[in-house]
Amino acid sequence: MRFAVALLALACTACGQQVDEGEQEMIEEQAIADVEAVNGSEPPLREVVPEPILFPDIEKHDMFGASCAYAPGTSLGARVIARQADAFMKVDGEVIRFAADPGARELPYGTRSLYNGTEYSLRLEVAGDGEQSGMETMDYEGSISLRDRWDRVVYDGVGTAQCGV
Repeated sequence: MRFAVALLALACTACGQQVDEGEQEMIEEQAIADVEAVNGSEPPLREVVPEPILFPDIEKHDMFGASCAYAPGTSLGARVIARQADAFMKVDGEVIRFAADPGARELPYGTRSLYNGTEYSLRLEVAGDGEQSGMETMDYEGSISLRDRWDRVVYDGVGTAQCGV
């Protein structure tokens, strides 16, 4: 309907009919609102399937040190490695780096509950007191939530969060 009004006004102008100043202002405001509506609309949801972070990825991106590694279900392949200042996830063959939100809740080993990237935000949780799984590691029930820039969940995972040095 709005588009039809704008076309009608343009057609009248093209035919030589004058549009008064109030009508012209209304037409321009409507055109601006239409463009803003299109630009602000969300694209279709694109679900993400994170890939296991492998040792070559860990070496290349220097992911060593105190961290929590999140693995979904009963998988041993970490989908997220979170550290005090940053976290990593591998999507479509590319390792994505996230920055820790310093205001987010602190989790074991100085990790955070929220990390932000350019395209996604990563939310992490751990439950319980954890169980000793090695000399310097603790296993927790953990969860991962990856959200796009429109705050829509594009990946959810529940499994083990292994934290240690």
